[in-house]
Amino acid sequence: MGLGDMLSRLFKKEETREEEKNREEQTQKVGDSREDVSRSTEPVMASRLESINKFQTRDIESSPPSSNLETEGKEQPSEKKGEVQEVTEQKVLEVLSEVYDPEIPIDIVNLGLIYGIDIKDGRVHVRMTMTAPGCPASAQIAAEAKMLIEEIPGVKEAVIEIVWDPPWDPSMMSEEAKQSLGYI
Repeated sequence: MGLGDMLSRLFKKEETREEEKNREEQTQKVGDSREDVSRSTEPVMASRLESINKFQTRDIESSPPSSNLETEGKEQPSEKKGEVQEVTEQKVLEVLSEVYDPEIPIDIVNLGLIYGIDIKDGRVHVRMTMTAPGCPASAQIAAEAKMLIEEIPGVKEAVIEIVWDPPWDPSMMSEEAKQSLGYI
């Protein structure tokens, strides 16, 4: 083995050590940033998980019984003669209060994002806004709102219209939301 070969191997070992060290540093940085992100999103994620659990629980509670033994002697809501479920603004607001902006641990009703609700023949039209134009969660919030409204008995269709006039500002929040976020 000549001097050139020895130097070449020596430099390769040094390069390999440097590369390994850089990889370890990058891995450490990624790990630290993941911890920072998870710590900063814990309260929001907890409220989102609570909301998801409510959906799952409601689905289980509202699912049809698995046998006739469970329903004997009980009148089921769908069996009531000629009764049509009335969809009210209050019912719509109730389900919308389960939708949270992922960046703020307050529901969209208390944030003051709901500008209007029109109900006609089982069709619900909601006019709402977001806390900021270009909100990255606007599609998610609108889809979740639509899904929940369409679960209300008697609702045939839900339409969510995002409007920007008037622009949202913190004064539109409920007193409870203002207190929760430290505005009062």
